[in-house]
Amino acid sequence: MSLKKNKKDFDMVCYENKRQKFGVIVFESDLDLPPRDVYLCYDDRWLLELVFRSYKNDECLDQTRVQGDFTVIGSEYVNFIATLATCRMIRKARLVGLLKNMSFGELLDDLNSAWRKTSAPTPPSSDDGYWAHTLMCVFDELEALGLSIPAPKPEPKKRGRPPKRQMST
Repeated sequence: MSLKKNKKDFDMVCYENKRQKFGVIVFESDLDLPPRDVYLCYDDRWLLELVFRSYKNDECLDQTRVQGDFTVIGSEYVNFIATLATCRMIRKARLVGLLKNMSFGELLDDLNSAWRKTSAPTPPSSDDGYWAHTLMCVFDELEALGLSIPAPKPEPKKRGRPPKRQMST
């Protein structure tokens, strides 16, 4: 039972009213923490679950197929670096807001379709013509992640009719 419930700060009637409207997550703990801290801890825990799932399934890092101790240590080191890179990719995608409308797996699928010619100049630009069959929505994702320089946007045109020319007599 939580400390908040023992102090009579928890109103079951209020909880039931809110639960019927939109649902409520209730965390039970022996710590008295602000709700934001509890949610951020839960959010980080969920990130760990996503990373471990990615570690096992997406990156195929759950099998070593090695013989000696030194090889196992080296293989696990590479797996660890790959997992850290995955965590950083998830955090960056979340920071720029790409994970609001899609999952991390969908984002990786989109980015996997972004092919660039080997003769392309650096840094990459969205309008330099060295991309091979990349969708326009992928350019938006690349630009949001800072992986491509955005193409210059045309200036907006003035709305309405152009003014009539005065006829000189």
